[in-house]
Amino acid sequence: MDIVANIIIGFTNGIFSSGAGQILLLYYIYFKKYDSKDIRNLSLIIMPLISIPSLIYYFLKIDINTKEIAILCIISIIFGTLGNTIMKKMNSNILNLISGVILVAITAINMWCVK
Repeated sequence: MDIVANIIIGFTNGIFSSGAGQILLLYYIYFKKYDSKDIRNLSLIIMPLISIPSLIYYFLKIDINTKEIAILCIISIIFGTLGNTIMKKMNSNILNLISGVILVAITAINMWCVK
């Protein structure tokens, strides 16, 4: 089961360049029964590592404004650290509920609003 889950996580990350973190969370929280906070912290370590091949591919294939990307990375690091600090103080069930609501909202927006 672990091998299949990791194949799906890697494949999803490669195709969509994102989204694999949520699959990783769902697998480890609901199937492996790990604590939500521990897995969210683990995903912060795993996701950048498995995204490196996609990062290299996309940087070679598309024209990207590296200054803009650097600014976005700095902002993401600052607010990611802030979010992680807040996450550590929250109840795991609330975190799972928020994740579910965000996934449903993103799916709804993509299905009905994005053209």
